[in-house]
Amino acid sequence: MENRTEGAWIVHHTKKLQDVTNATDFEDIEIAGKCGLFLSSLAASDEESTLNKDKVSAIAEANNIKKRLELPAIIDTLSKAQLIDVSNTGDLSVIGITTSNVLIHISNLFKETSNDFQKAAIELTSYSSEKPIKDNILQEYIGDCYKLDSKTNSKLFQQAEDIGFIDYENFDSSKTYFNGNLFKRDSVEKTTKVLESLSSDDSRKVSELDSLITREGCVSQEKAIAILGQTLLSKLQAIAMYDFNEVSNSTHSKVFLTKPSSFSKFGNPFEEDALDMAKAFISSLIYGMKISTTGRGRIQDFSMLVNTIRKLLRGERVGPCTAIGQDYQVLELNRVIQLEYSHGSRYYMRLLKFDIGTLALAVLENGDLAEHSTIESNLNSTSVSNYSGPENNRWKLRRKKETTVQSNIGELLRTMRN
Repeated sequence: MENRTEGAWIVHHTKKLQDVTNATDFEDIEIAGKCGLFLSSLAASDEESTLNKDKVSAIAEANNIKKRLELPAIIDTLSKAQLIDVSNTGDLSVIGITTSNVLIHISNLFKETSNDFQKAAIELTSYSSEKPIKDNILQEYIGDCYKLDSKTNSKLFQQAEDIGFIDYENFDSSKTYFNGNLFKRDSVEKTTKVLESLSSDDSRKVSELDSLITREGCVSQEKAIAILGQTLLSKLQAIAMYDFNEVSNSTHSKVFLTKPSSFSKFGNPFEEDALDMAKAFISSLIYGMKISTTGRGRIQDFSMLVNTIRKLLRGERVGPCTAIGQDYQVLELNRVIQLEYSHGSRYYMRLLKFDIGTLALAVLENGDLAEHSTIESNLNSTSVSNYSGPENNRWKLRRKKETTVQSNIGELLRTMRN
């Protein structure tokens, strides 16, 4: 497995581990992943960054890193790896680093400490990411590759299921494993198989929604429900046929659907945005464009959106306006952008992570996102303080295990397994 791919899977597993307690068998995965998340938020792409203790603490909190129990160990690990410098006052300095390099560093940190049990936990999800696979085949493959006895192998799979490293459905008298990456590659072929497995009426509805997303880039969850109904849409979310992106603040949230293959034209879609930063960047900007008001400094249309990103990529400031100071908190916390105060409630912003901006622009101009996105809303406030990525939203749905949602998911998986 290439370092970037391994790093991306470590991030995936770390995000799952953040939602559970007492997962001590995967400590090396978690420390490497949290080091990567922290390092990525510290760094800008093209310049050295120095952050004081308060900013470091805020970044740790934003990444769900315990400041007393975990942060000192993470800082020590990154310092020993010569990825950051720590001053006597506690300030941290980091050289310019891209998302791609972060994934490589994560992989290297993991290799230094990991054992076969944890390596197997990475491999089992990677191996099942192309298509659903029966339990006996996957368990035999993992046991043979990593020389795990049957008891240890069973323990690994049980923990992987409980934590969410891997997902499964029971049908054909056995488990079939899969994960949220199924539609990131070969999406046309897999979508065709799903359509063939549905009733003619459901197939027509899914074709309508799929064509709409292809044509318009993203649609609101409300629009998708109007076309498919909640039950059918939930089934498609459960198998990760669409990405459900959620942007929210303290008073409301907005979810819209995109295609997992949106990034596939620019390399491995799983690796390209493993940290979800480009998705968060695009989601926050489109959200503000559709919901904000002109008086606050709203991005008025798609052309202005693209020009704004281009200006940021030239190293120029955008603004000043009120919206910049209020709408993009999640981007500021992840240091995708940096705000600079102007006057009153108005701020400028400039881009820190140029690789994220470049990828976002490429997706907007050449990917599946197009000019007339159909996010409708009558909401008045647009301050985006949180972004929840597609896999997190899919897993929340799976955790509910609603009978109406789960029914016939096995049929959808069977079509892709063959």
